[in-house]
Amino acid sequence: MVISIGGMVMLRLLGPDFVDQRRLHELLLPLGAAAPWAYIAFLAVRPLTLLPGQVLTAVGGMMFGTLAATLYSLTGSFLSATLLFTLARKLGTGPMKRLAGGKYPALMRVARRHDFHFSLLACINPLCPTDVTLIASAASGARFWPTVGGMMLGTLPGTFLTAQFGSGLAQGRAVMTGVSAAGLVLSLCLGTVFGRRIYKEFNEAPEVERAEGKVPLTSTP
Repeated sequence: MVISIGGMVMLRLLGPDFVDQRRLHELLLPLGAAAPWAYIAFLAVRPLTLLPGQVLTAVGGMMFGTLAATLYSLTGSFLSATLLFTLARKLGTGPMKRLAGGKYPALMRVARRHDFHFSLLACINPLCPTDVTLIASAASGARFWPTVGGMMLGTLPGTFLTAQFGSGLAQGRAVMTGVSAAGLVLSLCLGTVFGRRIYKEFNEAPEVERAEGKVPLTSTP
């Protein structure tokens, strides 16, 4: 993500005509009214391409402007989250048990009890991959609407700031670009602080279960 966004900045500095909002609009003219739908459809299947969502959101800001790109990105994120959640719920439980090992009971407890807060706090932090968080939650038995709702709310600030960053970059507005970049750094710091709650609960879960006399959900008679 850092390399891609840094590349956009360098491209703007070295070749302003390539990252210009008017030029991008001209490139989209053949698609007409279908351009936003094509963008949303690509975002919906983005997880299958392994491309970072932040970069595509920044590109959306360049093409459509801040508000429109934020709306389109959130719509695409909801569709991609639905796709990932469905696939992870059906295919990911077994691999998640093997991957988490002895931590799986703690992961399942946190995901089921705090599905909304788990996804919200994890997605606020730009360092925490949203796709991985969603897959882990779904494979651990979290509910769909609280998990996806927390994800959407958690990614909203970062989505807006990234779209604003791309829009400011394409328009050559240094102040808007700088403010957006500062906001992204601030969200990173706040997300790191809030994310410590998830880490603490995840690691304390086994001790809490033993203290309460609970039997791990993966244990066998």
